[in-house]
Amino acid sequence: MDNFIAFAVVGFLAQLVDGALGMGFGVISSAVLLAQGVPPPLVSASVNAAKLPTSGTSATSHWLHGNIDWRVVRPVVVMGALGGCLGALLLTSLKGALLLWLTNLYLLAIGALVLVRAWRGRAPALVAAGRFRLIGFAGGAIEGIGGSWGPVVTTGLLGSGVPPRHAVGSSNLSEFVVSFVVFAVLTLGFHAGHWGADMEWRSLIGSVAGLVAGGVPAAIFGGRLAARVPHRPLTVAVGLLAIGIAAYRFATM
Repeated sequence: MDNFIAFAVVGFLAQLVDGALGMGFGVISSAVLLAQGVPPPLVSASVNAAKLPTSGTSATSHWLHGNIDWRVVRPVVVMGALGGCLGALLLTSLKGALLLWLTNLYLLAIGALVLVRAWRGRAPALVAAGRFRLIGFAGGAIEGIGGSWGPVVTTGLLGSGVPPRHAVGSSNLSEFVVSFVVFAVLTLGFHAGHWGADMEWRSLIGSVAGLVAGGVPAAIFGGRLAARVPHRPLTVAVGLLAIGIAAYRFATM
């Protein structure tokens, strides 16, 4: 019961940040589970399972508040699903340390770019769909490996000039679809014995249930927060969060 309550608190706070800024739930949840010694494939499957109801609720909230740009969603979600499949399938063969370094360097660079855009106040401009496809594929691959869609995709969209509320909302909606694909691939892998029979996923049901119980209520408010926060403060908050996540990961390596 205590474990359920603890994860419910983590889920609520993580999803509140994720719904407003487009990142945070996967990173925070994964960090907590990894700290408990849960194997990476099981962490990815658990976090993506929890994301299905939380990101679905968040996506609905963003849609109701007009935060979705379908010109962004279409290329991001298609390539994100493909990248997610690849990331999930290659999860056990990738060099974790190298991947972590590359991801952290990306977050530092894109976070700095987002802050520069906020400082200059440059008017947002929609870029070619090819850029969105690349962002979606990279985000999907990272999602399949460790459940960290938001830091890659939301910051990438902002860095490409997508308005903050549309970057956050479109990222949340796309994340829901990609999480479903990744969870399905990982579930098939577990049933096929790809990651070994010793990984007992049933032991994490309480943790996942706690994340969902705390995350769903917070997800309801995400769309409203993203729609109401002014353009520049929201952009600055996303940039700072991306840099903060990278700094935390470097410090704990």
